[in-house]
Parts: sequence; structure tokens; C-alpha cells
Amino acid sequence: MRAHAANSPTDDPLSLLQYLDFKTYLPGDILTKVDRASMAHSLEVRVPLLDHKLVEWISGLPSGLKLQRGVGKHIFKKSLRPHLSNEILYRKKKGFSVPLAAWLRGPLRPLLRESVLAPVMLDSGLFNSGYLHHLLDMHDNQRKDYSAALWSLLMFSLFLKHSLSRPAH
Repeated sequence: MRAHAANSPTDDPLSLLQYLDFKTYLPGDILTKVDRASMAHSLEVRVPLLDHKLVEWISGLPSGLKLQRGVGKHIFKKSLRPHLSNEILYRKKKGFSVPLAAWLRGPLRPLLRESVLAPVMLDSGLFNSGYLHHLLDMHDNQRKDYSAALWSLLMFSLFLKHSLSRPAH
């Protein structure tokens, strides 16, 4: 990130964050996922808001035209007001994330509890048993979404179980 930030053509904080997004998150995550998913279904996908001429123009705009009162894409949304309702323009973002929290409370719940509280985890000396129970209970009761941490713990537990069950060579 520091290397990209050093090469940024701007010192405006918002524009710098957008530049870092273009150099890291978009190509390394979102665009890669869209590309793979579209290729898997023989679809050709275009991202019109990433047209290089549009991006170059937008990157030169003052931050106040991009973000106003905590609402992003200000000038873009303002330009679309004659064509779209406010309900559409200002609705919350909808991503395409995996419904991990629901899976860990639903069909994966038994595997999660069995794995995270397995002797291989509790006897490892790496984890506080009471805290593992706390994470699971808070997540199950929907008081807190610990799905990312619980997924990591599940994967680590399954890794330990698999690794320790293999015969030594």
C-alpha cells in the first residue's frame, strides 16, 4: 500500500483511497471474482464505470463532488436524478457476499461447534475455551456477527484434524 500511495498522483485523502482501491482491491478481489464467475458461465462482462477515460476524469474532480454528507458518488447520483427515483439512487449497497453468518447459524452449525470445541483445539494450548464458547454463543444468538473469525477457527480446526490424522513419514 505504501508503494502505491507513494506513486499516487494526488495527496487528496479521498482520491488517494480511490487510487489505492484501483491498484489493490479492484484487480485483486472484486474484478477477479466477476471475471471468473462470468467466464464460468460464458458471459462477457463490462464495467462501464471503470472506463479509463471516465476514471481519469473523475479522479481529477474535487472530493466535494464525489462525496457529500457521507453519501458517495454525489455528482453521479445527482446526474441520474431525472431518470431514477431516490429509492434506487440512495438505497444501501447490495453485495454478492457469501451468506456465511447464516450458514454458520444454520447448516454448518453442528460442524462449527464440533470443530471449534474439539479436543484438538482445546488441548492445543492456543485457545481460551471460555472465549471460544462466548464467540459461538454470541454468534448463534445473533448478538454479534463473528462469522469471519469463526470461519477461520473452523478451517484451522479442520486443518489440525487432517494434519494430525496423517501418518508421519
